[in-house]
Amino acid sequence: MRFVVLLLASLLLSAPAAHAACPEDGVQVFPVPGAVVPTNTRFLLEGLGSFGPRVAELPGRVLRLQAHGHEVEVRIQRGWTSSLGRSTVVLRPSRPLKPGLAYTLRLDDVLPGAKVLNARGASLPEWRSGRGQDVARPRWLKQPAVSEGLFRRTGEGTERFVKLRMSLLEDSPAYAVVTLWHRGEDVAPQHYVTPLQDGVSLVGHDACGGAFALEDGRSYRAKLEVFDAAGNTAPAVPPLRFEAPVASQESP
Repeated sequence: MRFVVLLLASLLLSAPAAHAACPEDGVQVFPVPGAVVPTNTRFLLEGLGSFGPRVAELPGRVLRLQAHGHEVEVRIQRGWTSSLGRSTVVLRPSRPLKPGLAYTLRLDDVLPGAKVLNARGASLPEWRSGRGQDVARPRWLKQPAVSEGLFRRTGEGTERFVKLRMSLLEDSPAYAVVTLWHRGEDVAPQHYVTPLQDGVSLVGHDACGGAFALEDGRSYRAKLEVFDAAGNTAPAVPPLRFEAPVASQESP
């Protein structure tokens, strides 16, 4: 299929803004710091640049979530590593949070000096717990679909993304685990995670790295597994098929 060139906004755990320089070394967390999360939430921690290998080595370690008068131990579990050097791990609290408290994640316990790139200036990420647990599965309002794509050259290199639209009935933040194959080729699939923001997720890479390596004009098949922040899964959907954006679609 042919794609319309589109400049796509920055999304957590996926790609910086299309016009931006390469991101700094550091980490990003999901849900976005400052969000309201269910009391049975999980978190994702992604390492960018030199922090990719450091985050990949964290499974088995323990963190702390601290609020006034309450502390929760957080176990770090294995997640995903992209073919372009990013790594994401799962942070699972050992027990539910208390409702209505502001919790700070003590990342400095395991990554002293790490900059949290999406924490809006805060040295440590913080969230507010909601009124209770989220036990309901996300529900599809529309079947996921491939939308626009982007090919762009910058001073740092080439950016290439495909935009996936996913319309869900879900109160908690959500993300997709994507398994990506070259169609018709016997090669190992790529397997990584991408968040949903306003019903949109991005598959691809910026000039410095990213979640998925897309090759010029190649045909792909993408299997989606969609989760909310509490780990509830949306019903399975058929794989999506698309062609990666090509250089001829670059804007003048």
